[in-house]
Amino acid sequence: MFNFRKYFLAFLLGFAFLSSTNLSAKENHNYSEIKNKPTFFSLRKEALTMSEVEFFNFLRMSIIEQPEYSYAVSDVLEKKMLLKFQQRHRYPDLSVRLINDKVLSRDVDDFNSIRKRQDDSFDVALEINQPVYTGGSISSRIKMARIEFLMSDNNKSSAFSELILDASKIYLSAVKSDFLYSYGLDILNDLRPYLDKVRERVSIGISDPVELAIFSIKFNSLSSRVQKLRTDRNRDISIFEYFFKIKFDRLSFPEVFVPKLAIDQNESYEVKLAKLGYENSKSNISLTKSEFRPQLGFNARYTSYDIDDSQKKDHDVRGGIFFSMPIFTFGRASSKISSAKAMSEAKKMSIGIEKKADEAKESELVNIVENSQAIRDDLINSFSDTKYQRKIVSDRLDVVNFSADALVNSYTEELSMLESILNTEEQLLQGYFMYLHQNKVLLANIGINP
Repeated sequence: MFNFRKYFLAFLLGFAFLSSTNLSAKENHNYSEIKNKPTFFSLRKEALTMSEVEFFNFLRMSIIEQPEYSYAVSDVLEKKMLLKFQQRHRYPDLSVRLINDKVLSRDVDDFNSIRKRQDDSFDVALEINQPVYTGGSISSRIKMARIEFLMSDNNKSSAFSELILDASKIYLSAVKSDFLYSYGLDILNDLRPYLDKVRERVSIGISDPVELAIFSIKFNSLSSRVQKLRTDRNRDISIFEYFFKIKFDRLSFPEVFVPKLAIDQNESYEVKLAKLGYENSKSNISLTKSEFRPQLGFNARYTSYDIDDSQKKDHDVRGGIFFSMPIFTFGRASSKISSAKAMSEAKKMSIGIEKKADEAKESELVNIVENSQAIRDDLINSFSDTKYQRKIVSDRLDVVNFSADALVNSYTEELSMLESILNTEEQLLQGYFMYLHQNKVLLANIGINP
């Protein structure tokens, strides 16, 4: 009888092993192409997912509510108005003056004094001033204003793109934390009945009390981990609700297709900003030089005298040209121009620094995405196999050599594998978005036209 039980037990173990091998092979076949699937595709059986279009729509609507969006738009509008202001300097100034000159107190000998004996006056003058040559200062200011407008527009696009990155990160963190906590809570609920059964097995002498002690320790450790997940969930959901201004309600994981990436030659927002800064510094050199160049223009003035006296019709028209040119400035001109040139050289060197940083960052992001894509298969297959092995262990509760320690270890490993999968999928999607941001095409991919 004893030999029969031993052989029967060996048969069961062999059957379980073969079943495990067949299932693992079957799951390897199911997930062999997971690296070519959208993000979080593998979690369709475990959690809710949404399409790429739905996720992009959510991100587009979310950034409009952010103060950074409003600030970036208003800053571009300000620079646009400043550009118009500088362009208007090419036109003449037309002004009118009202001259009301009355004697308030007078002590003059009208007969002997050579002082002016002019009566009270009430005149009006219309004057026009037109600069002809300003040493290039007007052109330089217009060019600098135009560059500053382009810089502001570049900053606006960069701010929008960074808002998309922030929104995606906050969304994924909240959904991931909520799902992990729920999954961990389900594991604890599944394990609690086994804890009672292990106690029962110990009480009737089937199991060693040490086994119960080890099981309890590991159960408590797993419970503490789930409580930590609950803390992370509350934190991430609070950030989500503050950022998006909506209530969090079991949202879905986004399925976004991530293609194979390569190093691109597109310049980043920082490189473009550095180039514009260099162009602006060259215009600043021209503006500095214009301060020490000749200034030429003309003006004309029409004056009507004593407009309060209807009997008088006196008036005149005057005009002329104005010209000025610094001759010797004791080195101030050369010093100021040299300073502007030195600043321009520094701006030029910053372009190379930003290009280097851009290439390094892009290479890092390509490697992150490639590595995430490469390990997706292994993680999913390991997770599926761990779930199956855990099921085998839990189904053997009534067998004499049931291992409670193996059961809690398998549940703990299952939770760890799930967390690794979620972190990898999040890293894959965020790395892809950061790559698009680095190449200034994230907004176009999301469907935003700044």
